[in-house]
Amino acid sequence: MIIPVTLLGTLTAASGQFGIVATRTEIWLRLPQTFTWVWLNVFLFSISNQRSEASILEDSINKPWRPLPAGKLDTSQARQLLLLGIPLVFGLCALCLGAAQETAFCLVLTWMYNDLGGADEHFILRNLINGAAYFVYGSGALKVAAGEDSAGAQASLWLFMVACIIMTTMQVQDLKDQEGDRARLRSTAPLDLGDGICRSSIAMGVVSWSVVCLAYWSWSLIGSLVVLGLGSLVVWRVIVLRDAVEDAITYRWWSVWLISIFFLPMTAAHT
Repeated sequence: MIIPVTLLGTLTAASGQFGIVATRTEIWLRLPQTFTWVWLNVFLFSISNQRSEASILEDSINKPWRPLPAGKLDTSQARQLLLLGIPLVFGLCALCLGAAQETAFCLVLTWMYNDLGGADEHFILRNLINGAAYFVYGSGALKVAAGEDSAGAQASLWLFMVACIIMTTMQVQDLKDQEGDRARLRSTAPLDLGDGICRSSIAMGVVSWSVVCLAYWSWSLIGSLVVLGLGSLVVWRVIVLRDAVEDAITYRWWSVWLISIFFLPMTAAHT
Protein backbone atom coordinates (compact mmCIF):
# COMPACT_ATOMS: atom_id res chain seq x y z
CA MET A 1 0.00 0.00 0.00
CA ILE A 2 2.89 2.39 0.72
CA ILE A 3 4.22 2.64 -2.82
CA PRO A 4 0.80 2.72 -4.57
CA VAL A 5 -0.55 5.48 -2.29
CA THR A 6 2.67 7.50 -2.57
CA LEU A 7 2.40 7.29 -6.35
CA LEU A 8 -1.32 8.11 -6.25
CA GLY A 9 -0.71 11.38 -4.41
CA THR A 10 2.41 12.33 -6.35
CA LEU A 11 1.10 11.50 -9.83
CA THR A 12 -2.22 13.22 -9.16
CA ALA A 13 -0.34 16.34 -8.06
CA ALA A 14 2.20 16.26 -10.92
CA SER A 15 -0.28 15.56 -13.71
CA GLY A 16 -1.22 19.20 -14.21
CA GLN A 17 -4.89 18.20 -14.54
CA PHE A 18 -6.28 19.57 -11.29
CA GLY A 19 -5.28 23.24 -11.14
CA ILE A 20 -2.52 22.65 -8.60
CA VAL A 21 -0.17 25.62 -8.16
CA ALA A 22 2.98 23.70 -7.19
CA THR A 23 5.35 22.91 -10.05
CA ARG A 24 6.24 19.36 -11.03
CA THR A 25 9.79 19.93 -9.81
CA GLU A 26 8.53 21.01 -6.40
CA ILE A 27 6.18 18.02 -6.25
CA TRP A 28 8.85 15.45 -7.16
CA LEU A 29 11.32 17.05 -4.73
CA ARG A 30 8.76 16.44 -1.99
CA LEU A 31 8.58 12.73 -2.81
CA PRO A 32 10.60 11.77 0.32
CA GLN A 33 8.15 13.70 2.54
CA THR A 34 5.17 12.15 0.76
CA PHE A 35 6.63 8.67 1.15
CA THR A 36 7.38 9.33 4.84
CA TRP A 37 3.82 10.51 5.54
CA VAL A 38 2.33 7.42 3.92
CA TRP A 39 4.83 5.09 5.61
CA LEU A 40 4.16 6.49 9.08
CA ASN A 41 0.39 6.18 8.75
CA VAL A 42 0.57 2.67 7.29
CA PHE A 43 3.00 1.74 10.08
CA LEU A 44 0.43 2.68 12.73
CA PHE A 45 -2.28 0.77 10.88
CA SER A 46 -0.08 -2.32 10.55
CA ILE A 47 0.70 -2.48 14.27
CA SER A 48 -2.98 -2.11 15.14
CA ASN A 49 -3.98 -4.65 12.50
CA GLN A 50 -1.58 -7.36 13.65
CA ARG A 51 -1.82 -7.22 17.45
CA SER A 52 -5.12 -9.00 18.20
CA GLU A 53 -5.25 -12.71 19.05
CA ALA A 54 -7.35 -13.38 15.93
CA SER A 55 -4.80 -11.58 13.75
CA ILE A 56 -1.93 -13.52 15.26
CA LEU A 57 -3.82 -16.77 14.60
CA GLU A 58 -4.46 -15.79 10.99
CA ASP A 59 -0.88 -14.61 10.45
CA SER A 60 0.53 -17.81 11.93
CA ILE A 61 -1.08 -19.53 8.92
CA ASN A 62 -0.85 -16.93 6.16
CA LYS A 63 2.12 -14.74 7.18
CA PRO A 64 4.20 -16.52 9.88
CA TRP A 65 7.16 -14.21 9.21
CA ARG A 66 5.40 -11.21 10.77
CA PRO A 67 6.83 -10.02 14.13
CA LEU A 68 3.99 -11.16 16.42
CA PRO A 69 3.42 -14.72 15.16
CA ALA A 70 7.22 -15.09 14.84
CA GLY A 71 7.60 -14.19 18.54
CA LYS A 72 9.74 -11.11 17.91
CA LEU A 73 7.10 -8.84 19.47
CA ASP A 74 4.27 -9.51 21.93
CA THR A 75 0.85 -7.88 22.14
CA SER A 76 1.82 -5.73 25.12
CA GLN A 77 4.82 -4.32 23.29
CA ALA A 78 2.66 -3.67 20.21
CA ARG A 79 0.17 -1.75 22.38
CA GLN A 80 2.97 0.29 23.95
CA LEU A 81 4.37 1.04 20.50
CA LEU A 82 0.98 2.41 19.46
CA LEU A 83 0.69 4.51 22.63
CA LEU A 84 4.02 6.09 21.77
CA GLY A 85 3.64 6.15 18.01
CA ILE A 86 0.22 7.75 17.61
CA PRO A 87 1.02 11.11 19.28
CA LEU A 88 4.49 11.20 17.71
CA VAL A 89 3.18 10.60 14.19
CA PHE A 90 0.30 13.04 14.60
CA GLY A 91 2.66 15.69 15.99
CA LEU A 92 5.14 15.18 13.15
CA CYS A 93 2.37 15.52 10.56
CA ALA A 94 0.89 18.59 12.27
CA LEU A 95 4.23 20.39 12.65
CA CYS A 96 6.35 19.21 9.71
CA LEU A 97 4.86 17.01 7.02
CA GLY A 98 1.31 18.34 6.73
CA ALA A 99 -2.02 16.55 6.19
CA ALA A 100 -2.65 16.26 9.94
CA GLN A 101 -6.41 16.14 9.34
CA GLU A 102 -5.97 13.15 7.05
CA THR A 103 -3.77 11.49 9.67
CA ALA A 104 -6.60 11.87 12.19
CA PHE A 105 -9.06 10.34 9.70
CA CYS A 106 -6.61 7.47 9.08
CA LEU A 107 -6.55 6.78 12.83
CA VAL A 108 -10.36 6.74 12.95
CA LEU A 109 -10.54 4.28 10.05
CA THR A 110 -7.84 2.15 11.69
CA TRP A 111 -9.90 2.06 14.89
CA MET A 112 -13.03 1.07 12.95
CA TYR A 113 -11.22 -1.57 10.89
CA ASN A 114 -9.25 -3.22 13.68
CA ASP A 115 -10.56 -2.40 17.16
CA LEU A 116 -14.26 -2.28 16.23
CA GLY A 117 -13.97 -5.37 14.05
CA GLY A 118 -14.82 -3.72 10.73
CA ALA A 119 -12.39 -6.08 9.01
CA ASP A 120 -14.33 -9.12 10.24
CA GLU A 121 -17.96 -7.95 10.49
CA HIS A 122 -18.83 -8.33 6.80
CA PHE A 123 -16.76 -8.24 3.64
CA ILE A 124 -18.86 -5.36 2.22
CA LEU A 125 -18.09 -3.21 5.27
CA ARG A 126 -14.46 -4.21 5.02
CA ASN A 127 -14.27 -3.13 1.38
CA LEU A 128 -16.07 0.13 2.18
CA ILE A 129 -13.51 0.95 4.89
CA ASN A 130 -10.65 0.00 2.57
CA GLY A 131 -12.07 2.28 -0.13
CA ALA A 132 -12.48 5.15 2.33
CA ALA A 133 -8.93 4.58 3.52
CA TYR A 134 -7.57 4.88 -0.01
CA PHE A 135 -9.43 8.16 -0.44
CA VAL A 136 -8.06 9.54 2.83
CA TYR A 137 -4.51 8.26 2.31
CA GLY A 138 -4.55 9.55 -1.26
CA SER A 139 -5.80 12.96 -0.14
CA GLY A 140 -3.10 13.13 2.52
CA ALA A 141 -0.35 12.14 0.10
CA LEU A 142 -1.63 14.74 -2.38
CA LYS A 143 -1.57 17.48 0.26
CA VAL A 144 1.94 16.60 1.39
CA ALA A 145 3.12 16.54 -2.23
CA ALA A 146 1.50 19.77 -3.39
CA GLY A 147 0.18 21.77 -0.42
CA GLU A 148 -2.87 21.85 1.82
CA ASP A 149 -5.07 23.52 -0.83
CA SER A 150 -4.35 20.94 -3.54
CA ALA A 151 -7.25 18.55 -2.86
CA GLY A 152 -9.91 20.50 -4.74
CA ALA A 153 -13.18 19.21 -6.20
CA GLN A 154 -11.66 17.72 -9.37
CA ALA A 155 -8.85 15.96 -7.53
CA SER A 156 -11.29 14.69 -4.91
CA LEU A 157 -13.53 13.28 -7.66
CA TRP A 158 -10.57 11.37 -9.11
CA LEU A 159 -9.63 10.04 -5.67
CA PHE A 160 -13.25 9.02 -5.14
CA MET A 161 -13.13 7.02 -8.37
CA VAL A 162 -10.00 5.29 -7.10
CA ALA A 163 -11.79 4.56 -3.83
CA CYS A 164 -14.64 2.95 -5.80
CA ILE A 165 -12.12 0.73 -7.61
CA ILE A 166 -10.84 -0.44 -4.23
CA MET A 167 -14.34 -1.04 -2.88
CA THR A 168 -15.30 -3.24 -5.83
CA THR A 169 -12.09 -5.19 -6.52
CA MET A 170 -10.15 -5.29 -3.23
CA GLN A 171 -11.46 -8.79 -2.53
CA VAL A 172 -8.63 -9.97 -4.77
CA GLN A 173 -6.41 -9.79 -1.68
CA ASP A 174 -8.63 -12.33 0.11
CA LEU A 175 -8.18 -15.11 -2.45
CA LYS A 176 -4.71 -15.99 -1.21
CA ASP A 177 -5.65 -15.84 2.51
CA GLN A 178 -8.68 -18.11 2.60
CA GLU A 179 -7.18 -20.69 4.95
CA GLY A 180 -6.23 -18.14 7.60
CA ASP A 181 -9.48 -16.18 7.18
CA ARG A 182 -11.47 -19.38 7.65
CA ALA A 183 -9.53 -20.12 10.86
CA ARG A 184 -10.41 -16.72 12.38
CA LEU A 185 -14.02 -16.85 11.09
CA ARG A 186 -13.57 -13.67 9.06
CA SER A 187 -16.26 -12.65 6.57
CA THR A 188 -14.62 -12.39 3.14
CA ALA A 189 -16.02 -12.47 -0.39
CA PRO A 190 -14.48 -15.82 -1.38
CA LEU A 191 -15.70 -17.50 1.82
CA ASP A 192 -19.17 -15.91 1.93
CA LEU A 193 -20.02 -15.80 -1.78
CA GLY A 194 -17.93 -18.71 -2.95
CA ASP A 195 -14.59 -18.74 -4.72
CA GLY A 196 -16.05 -18.71 -8.24
CA ILE A 197 -18.46 -15.82 -7.71
CA CYS A 198 -15.74 -13.80 -6.00
CA ARG A 199 -13.35 -14.32 -8.91
CA SER A 200 -16.05 -13.31 -11.40
CA SER A 201 -16.75 -10.13 -9.42
CA ILE A 202 -13.05 -9.20 -9.51
CA ALA A 203 -12.83 -9.82 -13.25
CA MET A 204 -15.93 -7.72 -13.94
CA GLY A 205 -14.64 -4.94 -11.71
CA VAL A 206 -11.23 -4.82 -13.40
CA VAL A 207 -12.78 -4.75 -16.89
CA SER A 208 -15.41 -2.15 -15.96
CA TRP A 209 -13.06 0.23 -14.17
CA SER A 210 -10.44 -0.05 -16.90
CA VAL A 211 -13.02 1.17 -19.43
CA VAL A 212 -14.51 3.84 -17.15
CA CYS A 213 -11.13 5.34 -16.19
CA LEU A 214 -9.83 5.28 -19.76
CA ALA A 215 -13.00 7.01 -20.95
CA TYR A 216 -12.68 9.59 -18.17
CA TRP A 217 -9.15 10.40 -19.34
CA SER A 218 -10.05 10.43 -23.07
CA TRP A 219 -8.54 7.09 -24.07
CA SER A 220 -4.88 8.09 -24.34
CA LEU A 221 -3.02 5.58 -26.52
CA ILE A 222 -0.28 4.65 -24.06
CA GLY A 223 -2.70 4.54 -21.15
CA SER A 224 -5.11 2.33 -23.07
CA LEU A 225 -2.41 -0.17 -24.08
CA VAL A 226 -0.98 -0.46 -20.58
CA VAL A 227 -4.22 -0.46 -18.58
CA LEU A 228 -6.05 -2.87 -20.89
CA GLY A 229 -3.01 -5.13 -21.17
CA LEU A 230 -2.49 -5.36 -17.42
CA GLY A 231 -6.22 -5.64 -16.80
CA SER A 232 -6.48 -8.54 -19.23
CA LEU A 233 -3.60 -10.28 -17.46
CA VAL A 234 -5.29 -9.87 -14.06
CA VAL A 235 -8.61 -11.17 -15.40
CA TRP A 236 -6.95 -14.20 -17.01
CA ARG A 237 -4.99 -15.02 -13.88
CA VAL A 238 -7.91 -14.61 -11.47
CA ILE A 239 -10.17 -16.85 -13.58
CA VAL A 240 -7.67 -19.51 -14.69
CA LEU A 241 -4.98 -19.78 -12.00
CA ARG A 242 -6.70 -20.87 -8.80
CA ASP A 243 -4.38 -21.73 -5.93
CA ALA A 244 -2.92 -19.76 -3.02
CA VAL A 245 0.52 -19.31 -4.57
CA GLU A 246 -0.86 -18.06 -7.90
CA ASP A 247 -3.44 -15.90 -6.10
CA ALA A 248 -0.62 -14.13 -4.25
CA ILE A 249 1.04 -13.38 -7.59
CA THR A 250 -2.28 -12.27 -9.06
CA TYR A 251 -2.69 -9.84 -6.17
CA ARG A 252 0.67 -8.28 -7.08
CA TRP A 253 -0.39 -7.94 -10.72
CA TRP A 254 -3.65 -6.35 -9.57
CA SER A 255 -1.54 -3.80 -7.67
CA VAL A 256 0.47 -3.09 -10.82
CA TRP A 257 -2.77 -2.65 -12.79
CA LEU A 258 -4.03 -0.26 -10.09
CA ILE A 259 -0.83 1.78 -10.31
CA SER A 260 -1.26 1.97 -14.10
CA ILE A 261 -4.67 3.57 -13.43
CA PHE A 262 -2.92 6.17 -11.26
CA PHE A 263 -0.75 7.14 -14.26
CA LEU A 264 -3.74 8.00 -16.47
CA PRO A 265 -3.88 11.71 -15.53
CA MET A 266 -0.20 11.95 -16.52
CA THR A 267 -0.70 10.19 -19.86
CA ALA A 268 -3.76 12.34 -20.60
CA ALA A 269 -1.66 15.45 -20.03
CA HIS A 270 0.66 14.41 -22.85
CA THR A 271 -1.98 13.70 -25.50
